[in-house]
Amino acid sequence: MVPAFKKGQNANLSKDQKYFNAKLVKVQIKSEHCIGLLKARFQHVQGLRWVISSKRDLAVILQMIMCAYILHNLLISHAIPQDCMEDNTETEDDEELEQHNNEMANWCNQILAIMMELH
Repeated sequence: MVPAFKKGQNANLSKDQKYFNAKLVKVQIKSEHCIGLLKARFQHVQGLRWVISSKRDLAVILQMIMCAYILHNLLISHAIPQDCMEDNTETEDDEELEQHNNEMANWCNQILAIMMELH
């Protein structure tokens, strides 16, 4: 949302402007990484293609994204309970591993849906 300084036709950027642009790029990259992490963990967010036609639509989308961030942070700091998943990590069968990954994605999406209802 904050534009970088652009070099003019006959002028170079000042030292301060170059410094600002370098810091801005770092923030933009971190932001993109955060969005990528959310999309990787929550498939529902990955397929988010809503047309925002009212303030309520925007509020719902922002609420869903916020819930996904909160849930993501909770999953980082707290292990997933063993009774919520089967341990298929020792298997060499790609089909079983894919099924396990799909179950985990569904579990995350279900938790996200519950959080959306509670908020």
